[in-house]
Amino acid sequence: MTQDERSRAPVHALLADGTTTCIRAVRPDDHAQLRALYEEMSPQNLRLRFFAASGRSAVQAADRACAAARPGYCALLAEIRGQIIGLAEYERTEEPATAEISLAVAEGLHHRGIGTLLLEHLVSAARAEGISAFAADALAENHEILKVFADLGLHTARRFEGPELRCRIRLDEDETYLTAVEARGSAADVASLQPLLRPDSVAVVGAGRRAGSVGRAVLRNLRTGGFTRQLFAVNPSVSSLMSVPAYPSVAALPQAPDLAVLAVPAPALAATAEECGKAGVRALVVVTAGLDGAQ
Repeated sequence: MTQDERSRAPVHALLADGTTTCIRAVRPDDHAQLRALYEEMSPQNLRLRFFAASGRSAVQAADRACAAARPGYCALLAEIRGQIIGLAEYERTEEPATAEISLAVAEGLHHRGIGTLLLEHLVSAARAEGISAFAADALAENHEILKVFADLGLHTARRFEGPELRCRIRLDEDETYLTAVEARGSAADVASLQPLLRPDSVAVVGAGRRAGSVGRAVLRNLRTGGFTRQLFAVNPSVSSLMSVPAYPSVAALPQAPDLAVLAVPAPALAATAEECGKAGVRALVVVTAGLDGAQ
């Protein structure tokens, strides 16, 4: 694997709200999702991105990102459970060591740090290619993208050109930038613990009817111990336990809980944890015995 391939290998990172996202290079088979990313934007956000709300913009943007690899171009996307939520691109310009950048975030998912995280990874990829500055055009009214640039921790110069702002971002890795990256990472780490330490919803998987069972005890303690948020039980044999609604599987829950407490037999633990991940559960607590001998 080359250095370039290593620098663009998929990585998992935390958004500002603690959600885990995958950052990876764009592939040709991403075309349909990237087109939908733009087509689902509001007319206002589409205008801010392309300076005009053209019906062809979505197709052209997806075509560009999914085209065959070419020198001086890089496209990275963010996805959650296979759903694309953002795209960042750069392309070298005729100006030495400079690349033009663009950024798109899925409708309704702004203010979660998607754009900032994508730009951080784009900065790393650009530096590895010898690029020392980004250039970007933005409408002067596009305060959100201007704030994203300003908050990166990199030196940004702005110049008005009519209703547009021409931004130049130096990619120097100084202490200001490193401090900003560390601060964002620390805040995301703290947010990622929220579902575990202060969940808004909990599901007890393996809560049974037998008195003295671990799952039943956990469910009882949550119900009587002051937990006032949403509480679910997962048991395929009943519709409720101790007045708590029960569902046959994690996938059948009416919503993905923040936290799932797994009280299932050790041999079923791996499959249950995988089911939780597919359902979007954000934290797990395991109270299963016999794990030393589990395969």
